[in-house]
Amino acid sequence: MDDEIGSVMMDVEEELVMPDIPVRPNAAIPTSVGLMMILGGLLVAYAAFNAFATSEMFAPADEEQLATQFTQSGAEVSPEDIGQYDDDFSSSTYSKWNGLLFSATSLCLIGGGILLYRGDRRGVHLSAGGAALLIISNIWGSMTSQEAAAHLPEVAALTFATMYYIYACCGLFCLTSAGLPLLFASGRAALSSTTQLHSVEEE
Repeated sequence: MDDEIGSVMMDVEEELVMPDIPVRPNAAIPTSVGLMMILGGLLVAYAAFNAFATSEMFAPADEEQLATQFTQSGAEVSPEDIGQYDDDFSSSTYSKWNGLLFSATSLCLIGGGILLYRGDRRGVHLSAGGAALLIISNIWGSMTSQEAAAHLPEVAALTFATMYYIYACCGLFCLTSAGLPLLFASGRAALSSTTQLHSVEEE
């Protein structure tokens, strides 16, 4: 038995098959993400430099200024209180490791960004690893800050800890951005696996 579809006669056992439409690679997606990763890596590298170059967070003048600002906002904080926070934080285990953590994060983000810029799929995983490391290190930093600020009023302790939460959110943004090329078919098509890269180079 035949069915008539318009002017085309089809047998009941035949099926219409949609043609495969090739996805056009969009290199702009991994390239843009790669540039963002490189920029983020450079910012983290600056934080790593500061961690190695300075032994304390605040200079005496900064302690005076912070104490004045907190006191004006209603929290009784003296420069000695800020100095004690600085000493406790600077002598913590986190303070001894944050320079290395930021350095590793920076290398992962910059390396992943370069790979993404070149269209290498491995850049997604390397960038995501660097972003995850940034999140973990700053969550650790916020916990250390809260411990060092135990003697301070709640508003002051929260102010110091919030800085690390903001940095952790930056890491979350980098983690989300690193996966963007995989969310779009055109972005995935623009990424090459290691095997594909070697075969192209051999040709």
